[in-house]
Amino acid sequence: MENNEKRQPQGRTCDGGITEEQINKWKATLGRVIRIDVTDGDDLHVAYFKRPSIETMSAVTKVGKNDEVKSAAVLYDNCFLGGDTEIREDALLFMAATAQLGKLFNSCLGSLKNL
Repeated sequence: MENNEKRQPQGRTCDGGITEEQINKWKATLGRVIRIDVTDGDDLHVAYFKRPSIETMSAVTKVGKNDEVKSAAVLYDNCFLGGDTEIREDALLFMAATAQLGKLFNSCLGSLKNL
């Protein structure tokens, strides 16, 4: 009897060896930690980031007026905590990660009430 089941190829998970203990240490000192997953074929690339400081946000905005890719690099480099370094080195992985990282600028909602 033949086994006609098709198996999904399993890729690798690249996370830089970051442990749950390390994530908890970051959370204890930084408050929030953001995980970004980038899938490339069957491979999963994982990186961890902190929230940007006002100085980082200012630099991102200033550089972004002339070059959006360099602006994304400023945000990435200033917020990166650890994880797969291949994300920073591979242009396609980098662009996918920074698209998600850019969402931090709009992640909080405020409201205004006229009293």
